[in-house]
Amino acid sequence: MRVSESMLYDAANTSLSGQLTTLQSLTEKISSAKELNRPSDNPADVRSAVGLYDTLAQLTQFGRNIDTATSTLSAMDGALSSAADLIQRANELAIQGANATLDAGDRQSIAAEVSQLTEAMAQDANAQVGNSYIFSGFKTDTPAFQVTGPGQVGPYQGDNGVVIARVGPSSTMQISLSGKTVFQPAIDALTQLQADLNSGQPVQGTTITQISNALQNLSQAQATVGARENRMTDAKTTQQNLITSNQALLSDLQDVNMPSAITALTAAQTTYQASLAVTAKVMQTSLIDYLK
Repeated sequence: MRVSESMLYDAANTSLSGQLTTLQSLTEKISSAKELNRPSDNPADVRSAVGLYDTLAQLTQFGRNIDTATSTLSAMDGALSSAADLIQRANELAIQGANATLDAGDRQSIAAEVSQLTEAMAQDANAQVGNSYIFSGFKTDTPAFQVTGPGQVGPYQGDNGVVIARVGPSSTMQISLSGKTVFQPAIDALTQLQADLNSGQPVQGTTITQISNALQNLSQAQATVGARENRMTDAKTTQQNLITSNQALLSDLQDVNMPSAITALTAAQTTYQASLAVTAKVMQTSLIDYLK
């Protein structure tokens, strides 16, 4: 096949164009620090990268759910701890009030303190995270209990809605505790203790038992919350490890190996410069050169 001068020009242009494309691609990767700048760079890797981005978005949302749940559980733990202290104090006062040697005035003084304990118990039951009441079920805008008078607390105002947090792709956890289940026994015991003391008679043994049961109920609620807090800590660790692993996979797919890319760019620039020089030399040849 006869090689014409136009064929030489076309071949030279094609070669130089390809080298320029390589230079442009390497320059873009180095400037963006990314191997994948458009789907055509590597369709298979781009699909994998999109999947990893979706996974990371889900893991990030799970992390936010865990943080919110942890804040709620921490507030619950604090409220229950305070409530347990209150009912423990009420138990001490009940034992004191059971002493037959006390007169009516002494019992009235004890009743006044129990009245304050009752209101404080309602305050613990109305604990909030942000603007949400955490012991009111789904009725997070409604306090669990309302103080209706000195030492008097109304009925439970929340509902029995169960708040669930999704902490993983197939993992959920109940966060809520019903204020009626947790605090109502304590409030009832305190109310009964006030009634006993205001009667002027020694505190009844059944009232002391009722207080003891309320304390046990609060202790069980604390244990439940503590176990959930531990699980949330484990879930957070797992979630963070998964994020780290997926970020590493994504980095392997799309991040440029800078030393290798710079070396490749230098080599491509050298090749391009050499090709330009050779092409210019060849293209300077004319018919006059052959006739000399």
